[in-house]
Amino acid sequence: MSKNTFVEGISLGGLTDKQEIKILICFLLEKLNRSVRKNDIISILQNYGLANYFEASQAFSDMIFNKNITSDDENKNYYKTTESGKMIVSELSGSLPASIREKAIKCANDYFLRLKREQENKVIIRKSPWGYNVVCKVSGGDFNMMELKLYAPDMHAAAIIKDNFYKDPAKVYGIITKLLSDNNSEF
Repeated sequence: MSKNTFVEGISLGGLTDKQEIKILICFLLEKLNRSVRKNDIISILQNYGLANYFEASQAFSDMIFNKNITSDDENKNYYKTTESGKMIVSELSGSLPASIREKAIKCANDYFLRLKREQENKVIIRKSPWGYNVVCKVSGGDFNMMELKLYAPDMHAAAIIKDNFYKDPAKVYGIITKLLSDNNSEF
């Protein structure tokens, strides 16, 4: 059974029409109210099942060519909407389902929060003779507030630990701090 690459990876309700994907890209760039890298927009659309990688990449390139989006004056790797892109949002974004627009904004916010957490905190996975060591570090700026080393039997388990840590490093830090500093805590 062959797979259609143009719908592969798209969640139920995701976009398959290139024109709708173009509208969604403009919508996201406009609503995020900042310049964004192409790879970030494509990752948001692909990772959250909003659109297929290939269709989203082609739509993005078409929009650059048609001058609906342009690179930022200060950083050429970042993009923003042009006047025609703003017009697309104003006149056509209502044609997209509200659920897609809302999901796209939520997914973009989650994506950028994750990037921020990954920049501020670190997870290092090292192979060991028995599996993998996963070192999770919570940054305090110029120093590590916490460094936690965990064992994982295989790379899959190590990746799960990494992913779960990055979901909320402050929560992990808070739970461990509370557990270890609470006089009434029973192990």
